[in-house]
Amino acid sequence: MGGKKTWLIHAVLVFFSLLTLLPFVFTLNNVFRTNAEFYHAFFSVPNAFKQTLSIAGGALTGDDTPIEMADEEGLIRSLDKKQALRLSLTNATRGPRLAWKVIRPYMLNTLVVVSLTVIGVILLGSATAYILARYRFAGHRALFLFIISTMMFPGVLTLVPSFLLVKSLGLLNTYWAMVLPYIAAGQVFAIFVFKSYFDGLPEDLFESARIDGAGHLDIYWQIVLPLSKPILSVVAIMNILGTWNNFLWPFITNTEGKHHVVSSGLFVLSTTAHASNFSTLYAAYAISSIPLLVLFIYATKPFIRGVTSGAFKA
Repeated sequence: MGGKKTWLIHAVLVFFSLLTLLPFVFTLNNVFRTNAEFYHAFFSVPNAFKQTLSIAGGALTGDDTPIEMADEEGLIRSLDKKQALRLSLTNATRGPRLAWKVIRPYMLNTLVVVSLTVIGVILLGSATAYILARYRFAGHRALFLFIISTMMFPGVLTLVPSFLLVKSLGLLNTYWAMVLPYIAAGQVFAIFVFKSYFDGLPEDLFESARIDGAGHLDIYWQIVLPLSKPILSVVAIMNILGTWNNFLWPFITNTEGKHHVVSSGLFVLSTTAHASNFSTLYAAYAISSIPLLVLFIYATKPFIRGVTSGAFKA
């Protein structure tokens, strides 16, 4: 009876897991379909795939009958199996190729912004947390409470003052218009998490380092940071996700569009002539999610290890 119950639970979990994957399958399916297929065969397999499989099957069976196909310019041509297969694959990947050409600058801008933001948040947040956790000075507790109390303020309240400050500094339409506010906004969470973790490190370790003549910078760089790899991954992943998915701030601080990131770039793409081609749009959505998918695959274990390492102690 227990085995049947376990099998039933697994079946239910698999069913609901498959339901959650349907939007991803739908998106990937639309990457390779034409507008006509999108309107008239909503959930069908792309005709380009069917055609490619048919041509490949004919080639494997030795059928050398020429095939008439329309090229990218719409001209009907008589092709052999090898040429037809190449043209079929070219037609199938037209949307992704065009989407990559359009979204590539946005991806590069995002990588620059994310990299600078993560480095700034980790260095400043960990250094500040180290001082608050390991050194006692007048008002250190009040200062920490003041810092974490700013978490109560919703980000929308600081939107207008932040924009006016960035504008007055002449940083609009630059990477720094995004990087500096992101670093500042990420400090509160980083300081809270880092300090909670640093408080749990044994004092004997620091005392031994001081006896050996290590200074503040040596202790921080050679002892604290190497021991904090799990929690470093937590802060890095949280900042990468927040920066990558942020839409409003990059959109309003880059009026010229030169430094748009993925989130704002996708919106701009949806307002251009490319929006009439569903394959290009869905391909852009799929391509923009690949870095986060890779991050999820490789960073899940470090993230869980960091969360369970005592970083979120009360």
